[in-house]
Amino acid sequence: MLHLHDPAAVAAWVAELAPAHVRTLDAYQPGKPLEELERELGISGAIKVASNENPLGPSPRAVAAIQGALRSIHLYPDAAAFALRRALATRLGVADNQVAIGAGSNDLLYQLVLAVVGPDHEVVSPALGFLSYRLASQVAGRRFVATAATPRGADLDALIAALSSRTRLVVIGSPNNPTGSVFTRRDAERLLAALPEHALLVVDEAYAEYAAAWPEVDHVDGAAFLRQALAAGDPRLVLLRTFSKIYGLAALRVGYAVAHAGVLDLLGRVVRTFHVGTLGQVGALAALDDDDHVQRSAALARRGVERLAAELGRAGVSVYPSLANFVLVDAGRPSAPLYDRLLHAGVIVRPMAAWGLPTCLRVSIAGDGDLDRVVSALVEIVGGGRG
Repeated sequence: MLHLHDPAAVAAWVAELAPAHVRTLDAYQPGKPLEELERELGISGAIKVASNENPLGPSPRAVAAIQGALRSIHLYPDAAAFALRRALATRLGVADNQVAIGAGSNDLLYQLVLAVVGPDHEVVSPALGFLSYRLASQVAGRRFVATAATPRGADLDALIAALSSRTRLVVIGSPNNPTGSVFTRRDAERLLAALPEHALLVVDEAYAEYAAAWPEVDHVDGAAFLRQALAAGDPRLVLLRTFSKIYGLAALRVGYAVAHAGVLDLLGRVVRTFHVGTLGQVGALAALDDDDHVQRSAALARRGVERLAAELGRAGVSVYPSLANFVLVDAGRPSAPLYDRLLHAGVIVRPMAAWGLPTCLRVSIAGDGDLDRVVSALVEIVGGGRG
């Protein structure tokens, strides 16, 4: 007989309730809300540069469109996201049925695992990638294979060598979170050419619009790469993008996948009904045409990345190249104490121990005014005041 007042018995019961692969999962640990951290630390006016959010806020066009749609929220959303899919297809130069909408690109990644990765299959991805690549696999009880990588990028030869008949998904981020590194067009072409016939190459481009601010740097353009693959009759490529980053709509959870219609039909078989709400769809549709907001956000990110690299470099701190709205900083010593000191200084960054980078911190770009405080704190605490 189970006794709810016996914690050990309840814990044992819960452990037996789930299959083994769920019991051994490491749950994703989100950062605490800014207000809660300020309350705990007894500080105010903290600057959060831990989550790669857009410091310029949401697209103004999106905010106006959402306000205009509030009176219709008693109605169920368009489950097919017809208007948003059509607008994205037009912009990307693909057919309407080659675009699928999800509750963030992360949601679409989980759908891909559910739809195409069987019990005897594998998901392959370079180490130091977004944690959800691994979590999406493990939640479904599928094997995840991490290949060699450094903060400067993936070892492409090692990634190709890991492919086998068991491979069903190969997931790469470009720009990659948390390192900011990219795959070149030639890298992506080599990888697609080496892909097993019954596998998909998933290119996660959550930060693609930021990367466009560095036209002189060779990096794959996922949309052009996808059009080329489709034109050649190759259905094995999937592009993931999001409205959470440069468009500033992180709280609305809207992302999209672009792929061959047959692949997206498989996603439609596992997706939850009404998973992207009306306000998210309306906001994303308006934000898509807010080119001014996108350009200002991208320019701000490039200025911030270049400033952090320059000023921290003068302080003797290593900053890895990035084509996104964040940088990976290597303190050269354990970063946990530095993270804590930065917290008390009112600057919230992301420690990287969970990625196997215990000496590193990820720092998102702040607005021009707030970045002064961020740089000052980093130079003083991480650089030892040598700036």
